[in-house]
Amino acid sequence: MKACPWRLCLPLTVVFFLCHSARGAEAPAPAFQAGLDVTLEATAGFRGGAHTGHSAEALALSHLAWQSPAGGNSPVAWHAYASVLTLTGEGPSGHFLGDFLAASNIEGYHSTRLYSWWLESEFALWSVRVGALLADEEFAGTDVGGHFANSAFGWPAFISANTVNTGPAFFVAAPGIRIARTLNANLTWRLGVYDGDTFDSTSGDPAINHDGLHYRLGGDQGWFIVSELAAKSSSGLTRWKAGTWWHTATCPDVYRDANGRPFAQSGLAPKNYSSNQGMYAAIEQTLAGKSGEPGHIDFYARLGGDLADRNTLAWALDTGVSCTGPLPNRPTDVFSLGLTHALFSADFAANSRLSTPGDPAPTYEQVIEATYSAEIGGHLHLQPGVQFIRHPGGSSLLRDALLCTFRACLSF
Repeated sequence: MKACPWRLCLPLTVVFFLCHSARGAEAPAPAFQAGLDVTLEATAGFRGGAHTGHSAEALALSHLAWQSPAGGNSPVAWHAYASVLTLTGEGPSGHFLGDFLAASNIEGYHSTRLYSWWLESEFALWSVRVGALLADEEFAGTDVGGHFANSAFGWPAFISANTVNTGPAFFVAAPGIRIARTLNANLTWRLGVYDGDTFDSTSGDPAINHDGLHYRLGGDQGWFIVSELAAKSSSGLTRWKAGTWWHTATCPDVYRDANGRPFAQSGLAPKNYSSNQGMYAAIEQTLAGKSGEPGHIDFYARLGGDLADRNTLAWALDTGVSCTGPLPNRPTDVFSLGLTHALFSADFAANSRLSTPGDPAPTYEQVIEATYSAEIGGHLHLQPGVQFIRHPGGSSLLRDALLCTFRACLSF
């Protein structure tokens, strides 16, 4: 089921009405905030990949947030949020590129859907959020990684490639609960428990939950669980985080059957495990300047690894640097340069050699991306970028690819 461009009118109309109503209300509380974010993207592939080509896609996110009045006598602060997501057009990975890591982080199933919605309470040093949640908004992310277009710099490949239907992340939210505890001024712990299959489809069919209203919990889908500890130095210049994730559903071996033989040769079903899991760590370092000011330079590195016997990727690393105000008279522009490298597990590669002996086995996919974000006024950002992708699809079967992207991001 494809979404026609006119379906973008739905979130636009809803947000216009909410914004108009909020402006007309003079009472200081409750506080409502409505907004709309639109991203338009065009991509051209100049060499390599499955074939050269071009694509165009769009994203519209309308959202409404509420928080309880400040200054009351209640020790509990309440927050609520709801959003509608529309995706349309064709992204480069599915349309012409054939890469593994997904060159565009706004590429997804054509649809207009109820997206993330939740209710959150904050009390003392605790925070509890319940609803349809996105783990990629609260776990494993980095500030510098958010500047890039390639998906691997956001929700990391060592999770998205190794769990069912990428896990509770863009472009489908998952019913769940997130608990956070502030341990001290520089240390925070978070735990999230989410539905184990946001698509509700073991075959990965996104049409089943195309409207964001198809909820099927637990059972053979299991639960996706992630726990993370985040810390920062007393100066705030260095930030760390480390975490682990589990998926409690049955997980098949990527190479062996129950007898320990390659199932590509025996013809038997893969050996099953009762769960899947992995670990990760990330560091961000401010090298110069202050956040949001010209001359501010940030660096980050992130690494995650998973069990080789039941996962597509053995590990993935991404790293990058961003510089604010790199040009004179452009104090809020940001230039970013990043690299990500995803290594396929030895067991997955061994199975591929037996299953498709005429093709080279998957080894790794590597992306180098450079991007520049220019602020135009208070609502528009223009972002050209270039990506060089080695081993698109994971092997030497396809030529190394070169593509250019251009984005226009509007926020209201």
